[in-house]
Amino acid sequence: MSSGGTATTPSAQFNAAAAYLSLSSSLSSVSNTVKLELYGLFKFVTVAAKPTSSKPSIFDMTGRAKWDAWNDAGKKYTSAVDAEARYLQIARDLGWSEEAKLEPPASTEPTSADSIWDDDNRPSDGKGSSGMGPSVSSMKPPDTTEDNTIHGFAVSNDVEALKSLLKMQPDIDVNQHDEFGFTPLHLAADRGNKDIVRLLLDSGADHTVKDQDDFTALELAEVAGHNEIVDILAQVQ
Repeated sequence: MSSGGTATTPSAQFNAAAAYLSLSSSLSSVSNTVKLELYGLFKFVTVAAKPTSSKPSIFDMTGRAKWDAWNDAGKKYTSAVDAEARYLQIARDLGWSEEAKLEPPASTEPTSADSIWDDDNRPSDGKGSSGMGPSVSSMKPPDTTEDNTIHGFAVSNDVEALKSLLKMQPDIDVNQHDEFGFTPLHLAADRGNKDIVRLLLDSGADHTVKDQDDFTALELAEVAGHNEIVDILAQVQ
């Protein structure tokens, strides 16, 4: 394996450790933080030093968490050698050892292990061997109950409800951040709700406010590919 910052052919040790972790019950009691670190390291070693796609929508909490984990690995490690070494260290802490005599995958390609780590729909066998994908995706999903707040109306694209709220509460802060660090404008821009975007701007929303990842509403719209909203926000003075 080369020492460059791009994907290389994983070592036999790495393949054996990945195979062990994909079947081990030890992951069932591991925190999401560790699981996400393993995911980021795995992607670094087998795919590339950093994510090869744009950061998922703010409504895809699992996708963003996994993207961040991969991106963090790329920031922390300068080579696939270092990333693999860290991966093996965690695997050993979780019970894997070189003496376990686990046969590495028959193919030198990482696809078999990759499918285990990335397949969020693969069902658990009920014995803890859920693999990385289902374990990570089991993080608490966004609350789907009705949200009659300014942020909720921005997400649901309920223009009339938002107009009523703004009329009843003229002093409401249209730039307030929710618990995840997003303003109503961020949410509407990311979701593609252009009428809500216009209403918020007309109501004094500040398009320069940034979220917890240092993105403005315009930048979120660009990432999400909502070109009409990009044009609207780009014209705001």
